[in-house]
Amino acid sequence: MNKPGYKRAVIFLILISTIIRSLLALSLELGPEEAYYWTFALYPELSNFDQPPMIGWFVQLFTNNLIFGSEFFVRLASIVSGSASIWIVFIIGRRIKGDSAGFYSALLYCISFYLSIISGMLLLPEAPQTLFYLLALYFIIEGVIPKKRNCSESRILCTMALIIAGIFIGLATLSKFSSVFLWFGIFVYAVSFDRSLFKRAEFYAAFIISLIFLIPVYIWNIKNSYVGFEHLSGLVHISKGINFKTLLAGFFIPILINNPLNIVIITRALQFYKHHRNLTFGYIHLLLSLSIPVIVISITMSAFSESFIYAVSLGISPLIFIGGSYLSDMSVTQNRLITQGILKWSITLFVATIIFTVVHLYSGIFNFQNIAYHKNISQEKRDITLSRYGWRELSEEFGKIRDRDIYEGRVSRHSYIIDFNYKRAAQIDFYLARPNNTIVKTFGKRDKTRKYEWITQKLGGLKLGESMYYIESSLDKESAVSFGENFFERRELASTVYIMRAKKPVLRYRIYRFINLIEYPVTY
Repeated sequence: MNKPGYKRAVIFLILISTIIRSLLALSLELGPEEAYYWTFALYPELSNFDQPPMIGWFVQLFTNNLIFGSEFFVRLASIVSGSASIWIVFIIGRRIKGDSAGFYSALLYCISFYLSIISGMLLLPEAPQTLFYLLALYFIIEGVIPKKRNCSESRILCTMALIIAGIFIGLATLSKFSSVFLWFGIFVYAVSFDRSLFKRAEFYAAFIISLIFLIPVYIWNIKNSYVGFEHLSGLVHISKGINFKTLLAGFFIPILINNPLNIVIITRALQFYKHHRNLTFGYIHLLLSLSIPVIVISITMSAFSESFIYAVSLGISPLIFIGGSYLSDMSVTQNRLITQGILKWSITLFVATIIFTVVHLYSGIFNFQNIAYHKNISQEKRDITLSRYGWRELSEEFGKIRDRDIYEGRVSRHSYIIDFNYKRAAQIDFYLARPNNTIVKTFGKRDKTRKYEWITQKLGGLKLGESMYYIESSLDKESAVSFGENFFERRELASTVYIMRAKKPVLRYRIYRFINLIEYPVTY
């Protein structure tokens, strides 16, 4: 295929991928993590307790400061970032080994669940992180492996490439702190393959510039007694010993979410280039330096904290360019646009997984357990899709209950919803509180309420004499009904709502009224 053909093919990939991701964004309800990061735009700050602020700023930008507040629009930042990232992947792949390699790298990107769906559709910090990470990678390559020794094509680009890379590393780190691993990879490359980098002033300038971008995080932590830094430092629990469950998760989950057949292609590519010089070793050395140390560190740290499980994917991302180059070589040998065998199976696995997941979400077809209607619904706890199912229906029912309670004088219009977990609070905020003109406050330990501790303070905290709703889900591991019994004048069951799927109850919500706070809860 000629060069314009590969460009058209990549544009077609972007179009198809964008359509698929947009349809998913339109149809799927927000998951707990997504709803939580929506609050970063609802209550913007220079930083936050557990994550930097970029995802909130992105959502504000693409929703016109939440004027357009549907699931699709709050995910639009991720969709646009994902589409732009596909083109950047093509540009990087083309830079490494021509248009064909760029096309196949973009294809591997599109059929990676992590890169295409998690980073390219869901409302998560990985969306801006991946975009800025890829932009940083492009300029790292330009700065470390120039096209021509004398920089005759673009002297300014050769001189400024590392500095520009530093800017994008700073933006990526302002999206998610794990992006700082990029510098570790660059350092490993410099020590192992190109120590002349240590003699270049722009190398140090780029590092300093990337740190400057974290000034908002420094300011926020100074104002808040460094609680964010304390949280980050407390993520690793070495004193508790190795957690083999999270260690195994750190190894297997990245393989699954990056598409296991993509990993097989990358493995084959590494074996191929070990014996063939079809790809310049400079590129291989750089990409492996940015990859292997991050993978090793992330998997090792996942033995002590589940927070590092998904950071492994940051190390897998550079390898798609080695895989794309390999597929390019194979396509030339076999004279096919898309080689037969494992790549076709990888595409099939990606498409089939998306279809089966959506079908199951709305039908429960792959859940063969019988669910009790009136007893404790426990079987659905094994079905992770239910965390993003039924919220729109529950919102309608809650709205009716609240309107009736206000009309009959049971609660005032100033009543609100209380919860004790930041993820549930965020979903309740998005689906129940905002559409029904109320708010959500939380109470509990900081590691359970996170940003909602600050949100609750902004909203005035809990006050004596207030009445509030508490919504108990059959998905909850613990109930907080006793909170209403201990600190309020009375607790009332307002209603029980069952969420149906395929004419079977899969979720039960008990909506309680906690009437008249008579004692301020110091601990709970």
